[in-house]
Amino acid sequence: MSHLNKRRALRWLGITIPTIVCFYLIIPFSSPLFKEEYSTIVKADNGSLLHIFINDNEQWYFPPDTAAVPEKLKSAVVAFEDEQFYQHWGINVKAILRAMWQNIQHGRIVSGASTIPMQIARMSQPKKRTYFNKLREIGLAIKLDLHYSKEELLKFYLDHAPYGGNVIGYRTAAFKFYGKDANLLTWGEAATLAVLPNAPGMIYPKGTTAPLRNKRNRLLKKMLDKEVISEQNHRLALLEDLPDRFIPFESHAPHLARRLKSANPNQWLLQTTLDETIQKRCVQLADKYRKIYAPYDINNLSILVADTKTGAIKAYVGSPDFFDAQHGGQVDGVMAPRSSGSILKPFLYALSIDEGIILPQSYIRDLPTFFDGFSPRNANREFQGVATAHESLVRSLNIPAVRLLNYYGVYQFYSFLKLAGTSTLFRSADEYGLPLILGGAEVKMWDMVKLYRGLANNGVFSENYLLQEEQTNKASAQLISNGSCQLTLNMLKDLKRPGSEYFWERFSSSRPIAWKTGTSFGHKDAWAIGVIPEYTIAVWCGNFDGEGNKNIGGAATAGPILFDILQMLPLKSNNTWFEVAEMDYKPMRVCALSGFRATDACPEVDTLMVPEEMKPLRTCDYHQFKYYSLDIQYQCCSNCWNEIGRVKKVVTVYQPDIAFYLQKKGQYIAPAKSHYPKCKAYTTSNSLKIIYPNPNAKLFLPRDFDGHLQGVVCKAAHQNQNTKIYWYLNEQFIGHTSGENKMEMKFKNGWNHLKVIDEYGSADEQHILATLKGRSET
Repeated sequence: MSHLNKRRALRWLGITIPTIVCFYLIIPFSSPLFKEEYSTIVKADNGSLLHIFINDNEQWYFPPDTAAVPEKLKSAVVAFEDEQFYQHWGINVKAILRAMWQNIQHGRIVSGASTIPMQIARMSQPKKRTYFNKLREIGLAIKLDLHYSKEELLKFYLDHAPYGGNVIGYRTAAFKFYGKDANLLTWGEAATLAVLPNAPGMIYPKGTTAPLRNKRNRLLKKMLDKEVISEQNHRLALLEDLPDRFIPFESHAPHLARRLKSANPNQWLLQTTLDETIQKRCVQLADKYRKIYAPYDINNLSILVADTKTGAIKAYVGSPDFFDAQHGGQVDGVMAPRSSGSILKPFLYALSIDEGIILPQSYIRDLPTFFDGFSPRNANREFQGVATAHESLVRSLNIPAVRLLNYYGVYQFYSFLKLAGTSTLFRSADEYGLPLILGGAEVKMWDMVKLYRGLANNGVFSENYLLQEEQTNKASAQLISNGSCQLTLNMLKDLKRPGSEYFWERFSSSRPIAWKTGTSFGHKDAWAIGVIPEYTIAVWCGNFDGEGNKNIGGAATAGPILFDILQMLPLKSNNTWFEVAEMDYKPMRVCALSGFRATDACPEVDTLMVPEEMKPLRTCDYHQFKYYSLDIQYQCCSNCWNEIGRVKKVVTVYQPDIAFYLQKKGQYIAPAKSHYPKCKAYTTSNSLKIIYPNPNAKLFLPRDFDGHLQGVVCKAAHQNQNTKIYWYLNEQFIGHTSGENKMEMKFKNGWNHLKVIDEYGSADEQHILATLKGRSET
């Protein structure tokens, strides 16, 4: 009975053990085979390396890719590591038996028989070298050979092989030792990388080249004997130098790389949309201008270039020098909120065209303006009286922009900015108020490129993107009409360019560009943003610490960089300007003087093509029909023209404040004729009166705590509350009021002449003596 039990047990063992072995070999490997401890690498759109991060183990370790192993390296590795690689099934039995016999003879390990699959088994699950662990490696090698192709196994081995120091993988080694992609390796370089995993200490840390050279040369001789390489290639390979140092990885986009790694912590390969050539040239330009501007205490600048149509980012420079700790080099200027200056103005003008407020030819008042304590000024501290919308935008006049925003509506403009993708508006529209258009809000360069791209894409605003996998067709609804966008771009094309670019139209190689500059209050930020059909370019200059500097200006500082970038950008088409669709426009009769919809009173009329979707444009009020006496001495009305006769004439009417500044600029303004004084229905006597200060009053001027003279609030009354009153002090126009007519005046010490005049010509004036109590002021 005992004998039968033994036979039954042996039979069961004979069945069970092979079954277990079969199941072991059939069950696939868990994924991944190797621990994912790779470096994060950032690539350009053509696959070139932009940046690499060292991994958590302080190793340079490229993640596996799908590219095939280069033929030269494949041949060298198989010849050196495993000649029977393509014939055996995971292990080389003959080599194992030979190694065992040699090791027994010598009483120690003098020979090995590891195949490439066996080395993969050891690298993926490292254990102490013992005979038991060797048997385990044999089992794993057979299993690997069953589950993977030979090409996959060779790729596994080379992707994870050690090459000395903290270098892992053949692609990493190709860059660290030779500064090139593995596909570009020579026969000598491929042979060197083939022998290194067998003894990585030969190159690091000792750096002794003789043993490594001998080992490489023996492999090259073996490959020659096996007719893997020709005699000529063999001779050339022997002449090649061996690497004696690690080549440091260059970083061409450190700010971008850090941003992407933070946003994608579990992604080892980050394939960006950056164009390698454009990125490197922008980095060079940033460094060039950093050196130019450093003597003027301008230490930082940022650049962003995007594909206008798609939003794919082509260049991203956060700062000129990432390692410039003294000047905040690690700050990413592309994503840092900065004062917008004037770069939001084009969108207000485009929206106002759609709203029927203006056309490019329309007049906007450029006069001293007061809004509840806010009094904008132009950069040159001058007033034009009136300026066309085109001139106002091209010259970046502040007062017309503020008046336009007040007419269009702060909340409406604020809402547009939100919908278009401005992410930094954290206050309410009322809190920003009218200064919003002059830099009262902070914006990101990233968002501004998005907005200017939207202007070039017919008012449809879409996201920028950095990774090729992020491309999406998601976009906003159309926020600005096609025609309005085109008119605004045409206005921006006329901005005067800096330096030698001023005469750009004389050169056939020059390109038109719609661009806008901006300078923040206190000269802390300089912007230049431009757009052409293929690219959108943004440049910011300043200091990350917010230090103001009179040398910082949009056109003078950021402008030259923008045009250097423009000239180096490669064009893929001959389309140098934005296409115009005739269906987006309709004809309109417009006054040739004011740029508003023409009336019968307008003497000269132009027929312009205006956006099809714009609301009705307001009519011209600069030309009016008026009645005069037969001798043209007085204006008259139906109540008096029977007495003095009547003549109907077209006159150009400028309000007194506009006329004042136009005359200062040298323009002749014909004096307005007064109404017939004996007309019973119209009288100017006592219709307008200064009620404070009193006639021939003597004022004592108060001072602030800091010693500056305070203003005096003057008051006037008019019999018609809706009539505008224009204030002048010492022959200088101050401003206008209506309704409750109050105006703050800065009197000088001594006699002052105060005058008010209404829009019909009625006037009142007073002489006022102002003095400081107890002392004189000169």
